[in-house]
Amino acid sequence: MIAALEDVAALDDINTHPGVRKLTNQDGWYRLRVGVYRAILKPRGDGEVEVLFVDSIGPRGDAY
Repeated sequence: MIAALEDVAALDDINTHPGVRKLTNQDGWYRLRVGVYRAILKPRGDGEVEVLFVDSIGPRGDAY
């Protein structure tokens, strides 16, 4: 999970990562899927990802 989060943080546009999807009805929030685990995250910064705020990490059923 840490390696995947580092990969996402290094991207200019996190939407280009295959494991990242925008959360429905959650303005600016995304989920990162790594196997059965999910990270709920929100990029902060103008244009590029300057800071990646990770709200929670857990198994699929518990993360949302």
